[in-house]
Amino acid sequence: MNYQKLKSTLMAVVAFVVLSSSTSMANVEDRTVEKTREAVENASPHDWYTLALSAEKCFKKNVNLKEASEWLDKSLEIAEAPFNLELKGDYYYDNKLPEKALEYYLKAMNTLKENDGKADVSKIQKKVAKIIY
Repeated sequence: MNYQKLKSTLMAVVAFVVLSSSTSMANVEDRTVEKTREAVENASPHDWYTLALSAEKCFKKNVNLKEASEWLDKSLEIAEAPFNLELKGDYYYDNKLPEKALEYYLKAMNTLKENDGKADVSKIQKKVAKIIY
């Protein structure tokens, strides 16, 4: 009888932990979406960086991906900078589109080099190498 009681208690604790963790994960996702939407809404019309940064946060948390992709596209329409170009490459790479990823990684490297001939592009080069080799 004690064994049955212990087993029931243990099962209840496990169920509680599972439900609690899934609820807290949903809350984190909701907060991420809420905060990034708020940042995008408060951004100036020419603020490409906030759009790209908000998209990056959603991509990292794997939430609100469709809207985040639209923010990134809008960011690139405003200005093509190494940050948003590389992020677009990451987006394509994560979505199994290596040719498109390569295109954006190369654009990011070229933009970096145009802005600063001594810029460190090794991080992007590693990403390119993963695609090519």
